[in-house]
Amino acid sequence: MSLENDGRTRLGKDLEEAFTELAAHLRGETEAESYAAPGGAMTPERVRTIRRKVATSTKEFERQFRISARTMEAYEQGRRRPDRAMQILLTVIDREPDVVRRALVS
Repeated sequence: MSLENDGRTRLGKDLEEAFTELAAHLRGETEAESYAAPGGAMTPERVRTIRRKVATSTKEFERQFRISARTMEAYEQGRRRPDRAMQILLTVIDREPDVVRRALVS
C-alpha cells in the first residue's frame, strides 16, 4: 500500500471523498448520480415478474423448480442478488419454464 505525499493512502482519500459526497447528498446539497440498469439486469422486480409468470407463490415456485422460497423472497425483496448461475437459470425459467420442469423430473 503506497502512501501519498501527505501520508494518506489513495484508497483513504477516495473513501473520504465518497463519504463527503454522500453527506452532502443526505443534507440535500447535491443530487446523486443515477444510471439505468442494463436491459437484462436481474432486478428484484424482474425476479418477482418471472416468479409470478410461472407460480402463484414462492412456495409453489419452490415446488416446481427446487429453488427455496426464502431465497426467492430475498431476491424479490432485494436483500440478496442472484449470482450469475442463478440469473441464467431464472432467465431460462422465464423463457422456457416447461424445459426446466422436464429436466427436473428426469
